[in-house]
Amino acid sequence: MQVEELYIYPLKSARAQNIKEMKITSEGPEGDRQWMLVDENGKFISQRTVPRLATVDVFYEQDTLSLGLQKMFFKVPKNSFQRKVKVQVWNDTFEAALEPDLFSQALSQHLGVNARLVRYAPYSQRRVRSTTMEWKPEVRFADGRPLQLVNLKSLEELNSRLTQPIGVDRFRTNILYSGVNAYEEEQWKRIRIGEVVFSLPKKCARCTIITINQETGVPSGPDPLKTLATYRREDKDIFFGTLWIPENEGVIRKGDTVEVLE
Repeated sequence: MQVEELYIYPLKSARAQNIKEMKITSEGPEGDRQWMLVDENGKFISQRTVPRLATVDVFYEQDTLSLGLQKMFFKVPKNSFQRKVKVQVWNDTFEAALEPDLFSQALSQHLGVNARLVRYAPYSQRRVRSTTMEWKPEVRFADGRPLQLVNLKSLEELNSRLTQPIGVDRFRTNILYSGVNAYEEEQWKRIRIGEVVFSLPKKCARCTIITINQETGVPSGPDPLKTLATYRREDKDIFFGTLWIPENEGVIRKGDTVEVLE
């Protein structure tokens, strides 16, 4: 079993950035969900309410975010933030850094909503569970865990049930790996990829975002959520993929072996 693709999402709910090498920090993949849009109350904005976010091009490099909005191009420089604001991601409320108004105004105009651009700053602390007292992992603006893993075999199995096959981009994963059996990853408790050990997994519950075409930002109908619901539903949730917490810092590369420890 090996890593096929690696992705980060510098701006939550915007386009993916495909990378060859991923540095895992105590906050998860470097640059992943480092930025986010919030409304006037500080609540996060995602494709759930603004599907067009999928059309925002992003590129992260050395703590700098580049944004592409059709014919407009912006570069949010390192340490450009000055103001602290309260933000909310689901049930978590914490401090983030408000970026200069120019960027918020450009994004608001492009998306047709009133939005503010914020960054996960050094003083932002959103803790997640740890394996030891010494290790204090965090999750930035991702929904609940620092890293998501999807099995290519699971995707192929789902596509065999669909009239129109879809790509892995619908699931916005960090790591796509080639497994042996579909959904095998749900039985694992601890894994090693490259230099990093991951543990404390949970299954990833899915929402309407997976019905949005990630190229156009337009909802494409009830699938694949409708089909997944026929065989992947548990109570009120529909699951696909798994979420993990790193036990250490290190580097993951395309082609690395996925080793099951427990």
